[in-house]
Amino acid sequence: MATSHAEFYRGAEAAAAAAAAADPTPVAAARAVHEALQPLLVAGPDSPERACRAGCAHCCHFPVGVTFAEALLLHRTLAAEPAQHAAVLAKARADAHLAWLDLVGRPCPLLVAGRCSTYDSRPLPCRALASSDEAACASALRGTGIAPRDEAAFWRGLGAASVLAEGQPGPSRELRSVLCALADAAGRDGDFDGDVDLARAAAAFARASTAGGD
Repeated sequence: MATSHAEFYRGAEAAAAAAAAADPTPVAAARAVHEALQPLLVAGPDSPERACRAGCAHCCHFPVGVTFAEALLLHRTLAAEPAQHAAVLAKARADAHLAWLDLVGRPCPLLVAGRCSTYDSRPLPCRALASSDEAACASALRGTGIAPRDEAAFWRGLGAASVLAEGQPGPSRELRSVLCALADAAGRDGDFDGDVDLARAAAAFARASTAGGD
């Protein structure tokens, strides 16, 4: 437990420093934290060998909670590609009504041909989850086992996410639900600019389903 606490605070400290140095907008904070945390999330000399690779997407069939800053970053990334955005929203809306546990086994709406279509903007829970055993990940998805994970990366990601969540309008939200809520609330250009638009985005975020269920 002591090691977990140490890694949590290591991630939190790195994220806090990055956010403080970034432009004072949620999207800029998310990008800065992602960039600062990435070196802390890759496999280190003391980490188990990872089985993660392009096309391995077992973990992409579990629900994901995202912070307000990361939700806005995903929205902005998708809004820049209208056709992709429409396709993602169609898949998200099909499942957005499901309860958190009922989303287990459902592919993430960002998953295309076994790969994340917004990989560079993926949220911290996705960045921080890594396993050394692909077969165990498949078993975990079926509910018949537990996948070994890189504990240091996992706890650093949690620490960083706690920093991004500070001051946001409520707890983190389920990815599908919040993407739909933001799309419905966006302006004509599909984005949120200025304090008024950010307030509207915050209200949309608060309406989305809470990560982990109510």
